[in-house]
Amino acid sequence: MIIEYLMCSLVYPLRNALMYKHALQMALKDPLTGVNNRVAMDSTLQREVELANRYGTPLSLSALDVDYFKRINDSDGHATGDCVLKAVAAAAVSSIRSTDIIFRFGGEEFIILLSNTAEEGAMCLAERIRQRIQAAKYICNEAMIAATASLGVACLGKGENVHSLFSRADQALYRAKSEGRNCVKLA
Repeated sequence: MIIEYLMCSLVYPLRNALMYKHALQMALKDPLTGVNNRVAMDSTLQREVELANRYGTPLSLSALDVDYFKRINDSDGHATGDCVLKAVAAAAVSSIRSTDIIFRFGGEEFIILLSNTAEEGAMCLAERIRQRIQAAKYICNEAMIAATASLGVACLGKGENVHSLFSRADQALYRAKSEGRNCVKLA
């Protein structure tokens, strides 16, 4: 009976701690795609920009938007749209390095944080992601769906803050969309 009591004294707190850790992790993940969500993005971006500014290391940000996503939702349905989002996120995740972090910003837009990465590396990685998304054929609800993505890349300038870095990546993304889509543009 004493051993059972001691086991319960150890097991229940451990189980509660594990459940708490899992709940915290789930609060920072997008439930559809499994990548980090916007809440995780806000704190991570702030920390990484501060670190890059303090130590003078390069930092890049890439904004990704699935091209013509509304058309996919409208013609094939939201379940197919969800399937495409999951597949695009998986393609992006498989293209990045273990030190890079991907976030679902909202809708069909993703943000990729590239620590210790300057302009050339960021553009190369963004192009690799774009090519992988374009090359993949997604089977969703028994239909073959093709998808492409537009990406905008911005590199942190000396003393720059999160808002201006994000804004420049977003502007580069919208330039990519306005200049034909399925391409990468640098801020």
